[in-house]
Amino acid sequence: MPWKTCSVLLNSASAGNLYAGDIVTGSVILEFDKKRKIENISFQVFGFSKAQWTRPKPTMPYIKIYSEKRKVLHIEMDVFGATFGKIISPDIYNFPFHFALPEDLAATFKSFIGKTFYYIKIQANGRCTSKEIIPFVIQRKDNLNRMAEFLKPLTYTFEKTFWNSGAISLSFKTFIGFGSNQTVPFEIVFYNEKKVKIREVNILLIQKRHYSIKEAFADEEKVVCKTEYKTLLSKKHEKIKLSMDVPCLTPSSIKTMDHVINISYVLRVEVVFLFHFTWSEEVPVTLASVPVNHYDFDT
Repeated sequence: MPWKTCSVLLNSASAGNLYAGDIVTGSVILEFDKKRKIENISFQVFGFSKAQWTRPKPTMPYIKIYSEKRKVLHIEMDVFGATFGKIISPDIYNFPFHFALPEDLAATFKSFIGKTFYYIKIQANGRCTSKEIIPFVIQRKDNLNRMAEFLKPLTYTFEKTFWNSGAISLSFKTFIGFGSNQTVPFEIVFYNEKKVKIREVNILLIQKRHYSIKEAFADEEKVVCKTEYKTLLSKKHEKIKLSMDVPCLTPSSIKTMDHVINISYVLRVEVVFLFHFTWSEEVPVTLASVPVNHYDFDT
């Protein structure tokens, strides 16, 4: 190996996390245990978005594999040029660097079907070849606080008709934009003239993943958090209030470049009846990385 140890210090990173749009500064630390002639060492930053899934086929081989890996970031820099062709003594050497991350990079993400990932690659070429891969995490700083539609609560009205129990309607009030690690309030008002028996109400935050490659696309969803209310009285007019603590999640894919993976979210309201099938409705929401300073929910 051309070096004994190789490491990268990212000055602007916290636990290896960087933000899209940031200027990244840092240094490469190389330790040499003997005299070496430095021929060529490259410094490159890569980002990839990839997905792979299978589907059945009616003919041999009965399974078709859909797969694509797309490069979303490539930065190449001359960090070690001053040492090329020189013989260096055993010691520890520090090579500073800086580069800018595009603002439209997607956040680091991983699921069973696909992932978006980033890393720094340091490679020595010549008679002695070696490489080091240093992964890092990209986060986003999307801020919804300047958009009025995300600051005030909105109310949605839904109605369901039963073949033998008349109709029931509900109004669902919430905020449609919020951040990770934020508490989101909800208010549901039922208009239930026939007093249809309601067993419970569930509100689920669903992460929807859309994978798009040249040949095909695939969709999947995951329940990332849930809140429930089980003490309904099934009256003609009934109001309930509840809330949800949103965990740290990959933000919605807004203002990002053409990635294989698109992330979006919905709030799914499920009304579970005692003698009827479950009724569910969805409200699209936007999840940002920055908490939203909402207006008063009760105004």
